[in-house]
Amino acid sequence: MSAERTESKFFSVEPNVQIHYWDAGDPTAPALVFVPGLTFSGEVFMQQLEHFKATHRVILVDPRGQGLSTKSPWGNDYQTHGADLVKLVEGLGLVKPTLVGWSCGNLEVWSYLEQAGVDSVAGAVTIDMSPLPHNEDPAAWTEGSPAELSEVMTRVLISKEASDAFWKEYLTEVMWQGPITEAQIEYYLGLGAGCPTWVCHELFGDAILSDYRAIAQEAAKRIPTLMFIAEHWADVAEPWYKALCPETPTYVMGGHLMAAQFPERFNQRLEEFLVTGK
Repeated sequence: MSAERTESKFFSVEPNVQIHYWDAGDPTAPALVFVPGLTFSGEVFMQQLEHFKATHRVILVDPRGQGLSTKSPWGNDYQTHGADLVKLVEGLGLVKPTLVGWSCGNLEVWSYLEQAGVDSVAGAVTIDMSPLPHNEDPAAWTEGSPAELSEVMTRVLISKEASDAFWKEYLTEVMWQGPITEAQIEYYLGLGAGCPTWVCHELFGDAILSDYRAIAQEAAKRIPTLMFIAEHWADVAEPWYKALCPETPTYVMGGHLMAAQFPERFNQRLEEFLVTGK
């Protein structure tokens, strides 16, 4: 089958729950599986799909509740997302894929490693989110102070109007570096529009109370790992993560949406990891 192919498909992980994914490249090539962050479709990694499909089988996942995947009243948590990913990888017959998570997608990757074992993958790349998103230590790498996270959970992500305003501000002030056009704003917010507010609310609550430090440390010791970190908080995030997982190389670049905004630089560093394991 041609390495040029790109197909949009669905996979059933349980009755009435289908996971949508893009499948590109030679099916016999080493597999790269990309998992997006909260609300986003896997389409956010389309520039990585186009780049790597010449050498890899590339899978872009829409997690449960996001993109074109089923909006389920249950399973909107990262243990279930990890289990869904295990079923998808096994169902597609992927042997020791390299997993690439972004933002809350990191939690899904770490959840997968907990459930399938770190030896089930060739490597794990995580992009710009701590395995302990909520931490009262002001010197820690967190998603915000307890008061800030409480405000988002209990005052913001409870209505579509407040959520839409929050995501627009987050995109323009944190995710993207520098000027962003109205067309880009519309496109990237559209990638999250497939996730209903109630699903986002459940996932956010689960994310901020998650703790995947132990599996991140185990993975760092046993398999090739890499952590990308955005420039705006690198002074805190990088030393904190190096102390937690000293075996994992870190790479600082761009804003939170670095893979989409700076694909050439991101892809070059990911290529280096795939070749060297570092």
